[in-house]
This record gives sequence, structure tokens and C-alpha cells, in this order.
Amino acid sequence: MKISSKLIKELRNLTGIGIMECKNALIYTKGNISQAIDYIRKNFKLQAIKKHKNITKEGFITGLTTQNFGVLLEINCQTDFVAKDRNLVKFACAILKYIHDHKNINIYDIRYIFNEKLLELINILKENIIINKLQKIDGNFIGQYIHHNKRIGVILQSNIDNILLMKNIAMHIAMQKPEYISENNIPQKLLKHEYNIQKNIAEQINKSDNIIKKIVEGRIQKFINNITLYNQPFLLDTNKLVIDYLKSNNMIIKKFIRFEIGEK
Repeated sequence: MKISSKLIKELRNLTGIGIMECKNALIYTKGNISQAIDYIRKNFKLQAIKKHKNITKEGFITGLTTQNFGVLLEINCQTDFVAKDRNLVKFACAILKYIHDHKNINIYDIRYIFNEKLLELINILKENIIINKLQKIDGNFIGQYIHHNKRIGVILQSNIDNILLMKNIAMHIAMQKPEYISENNIPQKLLKHEYNIQKNIAEQINKSDNIIKKIVEGRIQKFINNITLYNQPFLLDTNKLVIDYLKSNNMIIKKFIRFEIGEK
């Protein structure tokens, strides 16, 4: 049966898959558009499943914030080119809207709900795509920062409604990678582990116990400063610490979430 180019184009507009795939589907279904769509959905889903083994090292971070709700989402794919595809971006926006409307951030639920659309995208873009990470913050005064390359994203909650200040702090978190807000948030098990490491290193130096104690204390304090937001030099004014910048603006940070492509 001869299949017209007009019919192929119509099916391609409806499904987004390649010309030859559309032609073969129409030949198989004798030119019936509706049956061809069903054929594509059944058969190309199998092709999409085969791509699930492909490694996804690229992707993007995106987010959605309102005054009292923030969500951060990471989508992974195989190439930077596909990460910029408008269909994939629209897919991420649909996920964010669903999460906002239903307040459901269970990633297993989200993967299930959006599985059909995900398989369609895999067939269109010819790459494995993964809904990788998802976290939210509830409560008043939520801010965010998404780096221009979309490989890093941050959402946070503060005690005051100041979008610019929250963005400045979120930008700092994106670039400086603190793991905790303050020393009080660091698990004691982690501090004890680091103390033991530094003590073992220091004891290899031929010094008195008093000097070794001071060396270990200094290194532990440096460790704390490196991983806590409040104790880091502020990105936009390195002459002051983040805690000083926050105090001068009567702000405290209650929570933050940071995603970066490639990080577990």
C-alpha cells in the first residue's frame, strides 16, 4: 500500500517519532492513523525500555517556588543537547505543576504517573531519560536559585519575605556547597569520625600532647567552617561570613536543598 507524505507528516506531528517509523506504522495498519498511533505506543515502548540501560550523565535542574512551597527536580539524560530540548523542558514543567497542585513529592508516584509520557519522550529523543531526584520545602518564605547552565539548583526557607536576599544566599549555597546550616546541624557521629582521623594524623608528628590537641582542634574547626553555611565567607562579600551578612539583614535560614548534576 502506498502511504502519502501528507499522512506520514500528520502521524509524525501527532507522535513526534521519525519519518520511517511513521511510514512503517502506517503500512502495517493500512493507513489508519488511529491504529498506527496504537501500534507506535505498543511497539516503541519496547524500544524505550531497551534504552533504560543507557548511562545518563547529563540533564538539568529545575524548580518551582511560591511564598510557602518550593520543589527542586532533577531530570537526567544522555547528552547536553537533549537536556536543552523543549519537549523535555515542558515535561519537567508538567511534573512541577502536578507536584504543586497535588502536593505529592513521592518520586515513585511521580515516576508511575508520568511513565507513559516519559516513554514517549525516550522514543522521540532517542535517549534514556530519568526522573532522578525530587525534594520539597513547605512553610513561609521560600526562595530559589537555578544556575544559568541548569546543572545546579537550590531552594531554601528563611524567616523573612525578601526574594533578593534569599536568592543571594541560595546563589552562595549553589557555588560554595555547604552541607549544613550551622555547627548545631552536624551529626555528632560525623564530627567524631573526623576528629579521630585528624587525631591519628596529628599523632604522627613528633610534638607534645598539648600541641597535638591544638592542631586537632584547629583542623576540626576548619572542617566545620568548610561544611557549614553560616561559617563560610560570603560569596558576594568575602570580608564577612554568611552569618554576619544574615544578621545585618535580620535573616535566618531554616532549611535548604541543593542539587547538582552528577552528585548522588
